[in-house]
Amino acid sequence: MKKLLYVLIILNVLMVSCNINDENADASEVPPPRSYTTYISQNSVTLNGLIDNSNNYYQGEGTYKVGFIFRTGDINDSSNDQVILVNENVEYTHDKKYFSTIIDELEPSTKYFYTCFTKNGNYQEYDWEEFTTSATPCSYTQNNYISISGVWQSTSVQIYDPSCCDEGNFGIRFGGWPNNYELSFNELNNGYPKTGQYFGVNNAFDISGYNREILKSSNQLLIENNSTPETELFVVNNGTTLTFIFCNTILNNGKILNGKVSVAIP
Repeated sequence: MKKLLYVLIILNVLMVSCNINDENADASEVPPPRSYTTYISQNSVTLNGLIDNSNNYYQGEGTYKVGFIFRTGDINDSSNDQVILVNENVEYTHDKKYFSTIIDELEPSTKYFYTCFTKNGNYQEYDWEEFTTSATPCSYTQNNYISISGVWQSTSVQIYDPSCCDEGNFGIRFGGWPNNYELSFNELNNGYPKTGQYFGVNNAFDISGYNREILKSSNQLLIENNSTPETELFVVNNGTTLTFIFCNTILNNGKILNGKVSVAIP
């Protein structure tokens, strides 16, 4: 009987010890972040991080750090890393947190690598991603003059309001029957598209789950009934005028747009 009691006591001590160790391990963890970019241009980018604790509550000791690592050249070469600490006192809370930083002085048409991170002591989480800066657009001297598969014509431009959400928040119309075009953009804070190279989406912007906010201002556009992921064009935003440049822009019906159109920012 004494031996059985002794064994039970030992087992209980081991279980308590394991529970304490598990609690300490959990208490030292940091939440995993998600990396994404917005406002990619020829020479700059905004790096973004998202921490989503909506369904997972990480309770660490004190606070944790968040920031970015920016890497050039090769994904496996850390010799020229640029480390940006955004906040070193983030509290453990049950919600979403967004943080960002702007990187300038980049080269056009160049691939770069980055990650956001969360860190507390020896515990840290990363989410490595890559992006390519915008190419240099082609040049046209005449404005509001476009070519549709080799046929040039003058055109006027109008601003219109898309139906919102999966159809974007800002749009322009141009062309003439039977070649009318509507370009829609999905920008943060209902803003206007900024300078950069934009790429098409097929039918609508993805506003499900994470993507509702992450895909805003991520250099995507929708040309209603005409765009595909291979469709691309350039935007120049000088603060007063928006200019849209088409450099062999391929539509899903096989037609090719060239030229440029512009409209004053309201």
